[in-house]
Amino acid sequence: MRVLFFLIFSFFWLCGAPIETKLLDANSTKVYPVYLLALEKVQNEDNATVQLQKSLLTRLIELTAKREQDDVVLLSRAEIKNSKEYIEAFYEYVEKFTEGKSIKNELKQKEEKISYLKNQIFASDDNQSLESNQTLPSVMQLQYAFYVKSYEKLQERHKKLKEAKDENLKVLLERIGSVVFDKKDIRKITEETNKKLKDLYLEREGLEIEKEKFSLLGDEKGIGRLEQKIKQVSEEINTIAEGMIRKHLNGLFAALKEKDQNVFALKEEIKNYMVSMTPAKQRSYANMLDATDKLISERIGTTKVLAVQTKEGVVLLGKDILEKLRYPLFSVNKKQISTLDLVLALCIFLFGLFLASLYRRYIKRIGQKFKNLSLSNQVILSNVGSYFIIAVSFFVMLDTIGLDLSSFAVIAGALSVGIGFGLQNIIANFISGVILFFEKSIKIGDFLQISDTLSGRVTDIRMRSIIIRTNDNRDVIVPNQTFIQEQVINWTLSDDIRRMHVPFGVAYGSDIDKVKTVILDALEKSDIEYIRYDKEKQPQVVMKAMSASSVDFELRVWVHGDNTVKPSGTMDTFLVLLYKTLYAHRIEIPFPQLDVHIHKIIKEKLETVKKEN
Repeated sequence: MRVLFFLIFSFFWLCGAPIETKLLDANSTKVYPVYLLALEKVQNEDNATVQLQKSLLTRLIELTAKREQDDVVLLSRAEIKNSKEYIEAFYEYVEKFTEGKSIKNELKQKEEKISYLKNQIFASDDNQSLESNQTLPSVMQLQYAFYVKSYEKLQERHKKLKEAKDENLKVLLERIGSVVFDKKDIRKITEETNKKLKDLYLEREGLEIEKEKFSLLGDEKGIGRLEQKIKQVSEEINTIAEGMIRKHLNGLFAALKEKDQNVFALKEEIKNYMVSMTPAKQRSYANMLDATDKLISERIGTTKVLAVQTKEGVVLLGKDILEKLRYPLFSVNKKQISTLDLVLALCIFLFGLFLASLYRRYIKRIGQKFKNLSLSNQVILSNVGSYFIIAVSFFVMLDTIGLDLSSFAVIAGALSVGIGFGLQNIIANFISGVILFFEKSIKIGDFLQISDTLSGRVTDIRMRSIIIRTNDNRDVIVPNQTFIQEQVINWTLSDDIRRMHVPFGVAYGSDIDKVKTVILDALEKSDIEYIRYDKEKQPQVVMKAMSASSVDFELRVWVHGDNTVKPSGTMDTFLVLLYKTLYAHRIEIPFPQLDVHIHKIIKEKLETVKKEN
């Protein structure tokens, strides 16, 4: 009765908690029986789904209830007394080595399944049911919980195997110095064995050819008989190869005990015998060479291995470094991140920066080769392309590390509003830069006048701003938005020709025709650079006004080139010419004047006062 009451109470308590939390929390062993009891009472037409849910819950109960047996055997130093026992201990070490690799691959597969199910759960209607009052888990949620729990069990097993493998390696290294290995010369046995293996290879090849004949004839009985013979020959080859591997392991350990460089030649012999085995047998010996390399590296030392045999030393050193680099530093979303992942990601990003730099140089060479490509277009293509390459390399770097970009999309969506308000000026300048790029109203080398106090030549066009260098050699950074919202004068948009307006004045009473004539004659005889031979752009002297102190004139003259982009210097040149010309022809340049006229009544009163005095 108490048990039933507890189950009912637990069931109603679980109805209020999220299902994903219930399936994976620390008290999940209590959760699964409650769900299983609830499913027993469910009346559902979809019996297959209910049965699958029950089956998954049953396996979860078994998985969580089953304790990991401590069946990871540790080698005993006292048990390794001779070469035979040492070789057997080495085979046990290889088994741990192989099982560890197998579990590592299985963990990787389960990571992919967990990630897939997690995305499916949150992308499907199950996510909606999690937010509602769902009381029973779906099949997909139970599968996800099962994979997570089995993943945790495998991690525990992998950890124990690694500890046992390291401990067994220590035992092997310690005992190799005290074990006596048989040092008899096996070269004669090796030659005889190799000859026998060669004969067996030829026999198997002949059987394979004979089998093909029976296949063409369709003789199933003959094919079966030959397959049996081929199997017997292959098993004999495997037996001989295994025996020779053990003999060579004895020689290898003897050489390893003395730290003799002959270990590398013996390892190659072992490798050759492994290749002679059948594929199925080769897979069972696949990790022996890696385990042997590890033992050699620890016994002889990586530095000495490199000095003794460069090729083998480099391989061993590389594997050893790679193993250390692959050791996980931390995990992100169940993805183990190692030093190698970080180094690889950094290299990818640096390679992207290098490609961006090469792209800039390539665009510059194209600009020098094709004169039709303007400097402005070169700079814009260079900037846009390099930014694109850097952005792509950044995302590839994140993907290489294993970070799920979809999670970044969720975070970006949550922060987009705040970022939008905070970066609206930057975005506005970026869009303005894109508009200027397509309009081509501003190019590298154009001379712009933004205000009365700011003018200069464009030296660089960027995604956010334009760099303007004034005639005083000052670089001014102007946001792109300024060129879209405000009025900007581009003196060199279509060409570099501009008409200068040089004001001057002469005194009243001066000969106007003479003034015009002497100014134009002096201008024509001068060495000042201006447009002389264009009939539509001839210089003019125009009377502008009759002001209080002078008759105002204006010299209108067309200039080009440097005279256009240096208005102050150009104005100075023409004003000096005007002054010298007027002074040479004695045409008065008046000062400001004021005539005072006294009223008649005041004049009479002054005369009366004068007479009285």
